[in-house]
Amino acid sequence: MQDTAPALAIPGTEKVPPSPLKRAIAAGVIGHFVEWYDYGVYAYVASYLASAFFADSSLLPVFATFAVAFFARPFGGLVFGYIGDRVGRQRCLAAVVVLMSLATFAIGVLPTFAQIGVLAPALLLLCRVLQGLSAGGEIAGASSFINEYAPDGRRGLLSSLLPAASACGLLFGSVLMLYLNANYSREFMGNWGWRIPFLIALPLGMAGLYLRTRVEDTPLFRELLEKKGADPSPLRSSLQKQSRWIAVAFGATLTYGVGFYTVLSYMPSYLRTVVGFKSDEVFSVTAVILIAHIVALPIWGALSDRIGRRPVIIGASLALVCLTYPAFRLIAESGSLATAMLSGAVLSVSIAAGAAPLFAYMAEMFPTSVRASSISIGYNASVMLFGGTAPYIATYLIDSTQNPLAPSFYLMAAAAGAAITLSLAPCDKAGHRAALRRD
Repeated sequence: MQDTAPALAIPGTEKVPPSPLKRAIAAGVIGHFVEWYDYGVYAYVASYLASAFFADSSLLPVFATFAVAFFARPFGGLVFGYIGDRVGRQRCLAAVVVLMSLATFAIGVLPTFAQIGVLAPALLLLCRVLQGLSAGGEIAGASSFINEYAPDGRRGLLSSLLPAASACGLLFGSVLMLYLNANYSREFMGNWGWRIPFLIALPLGMAGLYLRTRVEDTPLFRELLEKKGADPSPLRSSLQKQSRWIAVAFGATLTYGVGFYTVLSYMPSYLRTVVGFKSDEVFSVTAVILIAHIVALPIWGALSDRIGRRPVIIGASLALVCLTYPAFRLIAESGSLATAMLSGAVLSVSIAAGAAPLFAYMAEMFPTSVRASSISIGYNASVMLFGGTAPYIATYLIDSTQNPLAPSFYLMAAAAGAAITLSLAPCDKAGHRAALRRD
């Protein structure tokens, strides 16, 4: 890698008036909430999907379908990253929230395996691929959008609201499933009730679309268009000129990418199938884990504005290397609801430290003309290979080794990879970039 960070320029985002800034943050964050509620609710109804769409009712094909969607994410990132860099961040975000909501709603109305046979899982897979395309475009567009609006000195704090919105979307799904499972019979949920979370996606998506069409594009992108500086081939330019920084983004994403899908997404299935918790206990633990994660995110984001992005992410990664195994052991062997809540919360707070600075860190790596495309390549490739496959890998490791602690080793390895990447990555003297790059 090169020895020094690229030259930086002060973007002047501190001149954005408060009202447009608030509207922009709301559009990015609330739309992100909708996206990740839609995307994450799949994991919460995994056992119902297994019965509805697969002949043997096994969780493995459900999580295989979950993982396949992540292989669509880089393609979605390439398509929507191109749109974001050529047409605008705002239009990119409007398009992805529509695609995600329609694909999620479609899952809620699909016929089952008993009704149409093997065509049912094929249609489920198609919907998940469409969700993956949307999710791939969301993160690059939203992180570019928020960070290009955010003033210097608050970029870590404000961009930490993106993973907080993701967790809030999952929390909403968790609370909804807790309510449904507490008030309706297992038979009702298996026959029809599991569809409710997917059907809700449509009105949520319309709300997200409304917010995202009521805000202007970012000052930096509008400035780029005025100067006719939009790159005609942002994908090619990203790969040719930003490959080293894309590699850094890839490695930096490992802690959050694998941590999010191991602890915040896969954990409900782990608690139910491995630990043996009841449904209400599962969703109670999940809610505590998510709340701890949400509360910690802005704290870590603000800290990264003061001491730098890299130290916070490296600290988070090292903490997970040390804490993941004992936390999983306590969860698996204690049988205690309180112990599971505490152990899960410790992990989720550590993952939050890896997530909060990440989106500002990536946005600060790349110039405006290729920011969305470059982020989409580095982030989505990492999540595709190591994050989205985490539930499947965790389930496979447990089945093949008969060791209920096997998922912890996977998360520890990912966190170690992130720490090594960032320890070797170039940086400025402050340990993070104070401003976004214009060119």
